[in-house]
Amino acid sequence: MSVMLLEPREFRLLDGLRLNPRKSFGGKVRGERLTKKKGVSIEFDDYREYAEGDDLRHLDWNVLARLDAPVMRTYRDEEDLALYVLLDSSASMGFGEPTKYSAASKFCCAMAYVALNGGDAVVPRILGRKEANPITMRGRANYPRVVAWVTQSRDLESSSVGLTASLRAFAAQSARAGVVLIVSDGLDPDIASALRILGGRGHEVLFLQILSDVEIDPDIEGDLRLLDAETGRATEVTANSYVLKEYRRRLQEHNQSIVDVVRRIGGRYALVRPDQAIDEVLQHVLKREGWVK
Repeated sequence: MSVMLLEPREFRLLDGLRLNPRKSFGGKVRGERLTKKKGVSIEFDDYREYAEGDDLRHLDWNVLARLDAPVMRTYRDEEDLALYVLLDSSASMGFGEPTKYSAASKFCCAMAYVALNGGDAVVPRILGRKEANPITMRGRANYPRVVAWVTQSRDLESSSVGLTASLRAFAAQSARAGVVLIVSDGLDPDIASALRILGGRGHEVLFLQILSDVEIDPDIEGDLRLLDAETGRATEVTANSYVLKEYRRRLQEHNQSIVDVVRRIGGRYALVRPDQAIDEVLQHVLKREGWVK
């Protein structure tokens, strides 16, 4: 895998795309996203100091030439959108080849790149671990920091903090509403309740569920000893046609509960496989469903 997680061909596919939220969010700092609020005009607003990663298109070159001081021009019609990138690190994400976690890392990086490239703020979080104060990244130049965050997180052991508990904690801690990208296998029986809380906090949820083919439609039979990746608990089962049919039914019901609550709170949902290429997901999910434009 590339040290940047994405290949040059994938960067080219993502260039020029922007997040396409349904809601309008109040920004923390001036950004590059046109607000849907009425009563504002397209006009220069103020100057602010240059920060690492800022888009150089808004650098005032005249001021730089005269005073040798980099400053940014800001505008009244623009606001800063926050994309919260929530990557599931629970033990079940280590299943498969490639693992669901490695695929989720690439999908997170792709969406973070789109956001940074479009002038939006990216706030990455690892679900399942207790983290210090989250960092906020802005500007395309900060993409390597996203990769470093994913790479370092991959080397850490998974936490005992469950997916639902992690989402509830995030909802309680998030300072302002924004777009929340959740990349997870979603295999937590209580996840729907946490998603409803996120919607109640004003967030717009993008749920990208990752499940392998064998999880969706297992092709196994005989006496098996199954080990729960989250709890370590072992269960003896006999895999026959009835058991497999019941498993598929319950998984479908569980996934549908996620779909229903995400749509009810105004979000978007998609199911992908770990072995799907970025360009396939981009074309058949992100673009078609309006996640990006």
